[in-house]
Amino acid sequence: LQEATRRLMEVRYGPTTDTKPYRVKVVLEFQKSIPDFEENGPSGSFLIEMAPVKYVPHSVFTFLEVARNWKSGAFHRVAGHVLQVLCRGTGVQHLAFQEYHPKVPHKRGTVGYAGRPSGPEWYVSIQDNSKNHGPGSQQNANPYEADAGFGTVIEGFEDVVVKRIRLMPGHEFINDKTKHVNILQLIILVPSDAPSAVDGYIPWTEWKKSQPKL
Repeated sequence: LQEATRRLMEVRYGPTTDTKPYRVKVVLEFQKSIPDFEENGPSGSFLIEMAPVKYVPHSVFTFLEVARNWKSGAFHRVAGHVLQVLCRGTGVQHLAFQEYHPKVPHKRGTVGYAGRPSGPEWYVSIQDNSKNHGPGSQQNANPYEADAGFGTVIEGFEDVVVKRIRLMPGHEFINDKTKHVNILQLIILVPSDAPSAVDGYIPWTEWKKSQPKL
């Protein structure tokens, strides 16, 4: 399954390397319920760099599929260790298995999948969760099972994730949608040498076969 996923990912999203992995820009909408709304307004974003596909291809591919099929969703949980996202209508299924690699630990600033089976809901770790989300942390019967991690926030972690999203009014799961931080877009960025590339990346666009004119 992992090898098949790697091949499919390259066909759909293009080649990548360990030094130029896929990225996803998370475009946010802060609502008026956020305490710093008057000062900082409704807009914000942060950037996730995917883990090298050689380590967790199934997890990376699943998140790219979530981004490709994004309809709506929001940060809806504020916990002491994570900020969690609710996904709506992507049509993407949970992971086929709990993919984990020690090269992709749940350190502060990383992203991983929630639940059992994990995904497509995901979270940002706001503390080092290497132990409490790592192997053997979720069930004593299986010392190897862990949450699946798939990337790291490389831009906007301190000033957007920690200083703004974490300010959502409420604790744990927040049922009031007016208090959520909405996710408007998940923009897939792929490596490119094109003149229009920014830092070596361009937005991925889905190729669609044109319909013949009648």
